[in-house]
Amino acid sequence: MAECVFQRARSPEQKAERRAQILAAAATFFEQERFEAISLASIARRAGVTKAALYRYFPSKEALFLGLYLDELERVSHAPVDDSLPLWQALSEMLVARTLFCRLTAILHSVLEQNLDEAAALAFKQSLLAHFAQLAQRLQQAYGLSSDKAATYLMQVQQTLIGCWAVSHPAPVVEKVLDAPGLDLFRVDFQAALQAQLKALEMAL
Repeated sequence: MAECVFQRARSPEQKAERRAQILAAAATFFEQERFEAISLASIARRAGVTKAALYRYFPSKEALFLGLYLDELERVSHAPVDDSLPLWQALSEMLVARTLFCRLTAILHSVLEQNLDEAAALAFKQSLLAHFAQLAQRLQQAYGLSSDKAATYLMQVQQTLIGCWAVSHPAPVVEKVLDAPGLDLFRVDFQAALQAQLKALEMAL
């Protein structure tokens, strides 16, 4: 584990590097733990900063993970999409390969947006809108969708992703009992569910 770095980042480059270190530490913890079990103190230690320094970049745990979500959304916005495949298949394959993004999306509305003030909420939604517009433009170019249909489909993709992730990743105690006779009906494969739902949504456009 990294030792705390007490020298304050001063240049824009140093601040960007420090921010990236904090986000990388948060991502590492989130790969192993549920959001509720992660502490800012642990993230700060792993990133090699003091907790006070971390607060200069992110005022809360929710703000930190919203920053991580936007970074992941930026990667998704530029990720290659195989337009030789049907749209539903290309998007589902791209999303399934990005587990961190899927996990963050699944708790976006129910957890991450719950502790924001109005200014922070507005700034986040404006960033989200800009990324959605970029993605919608790519769908327009690759699949010949109208701007309205591309935007509508992306919103439906987000909603579907949240639902499919939730039902396919139950709480640990529920996961255990699903091995009981007859309960396999409730065991859902994320990729299969996402593909089926995105295909149905595309056919309805």
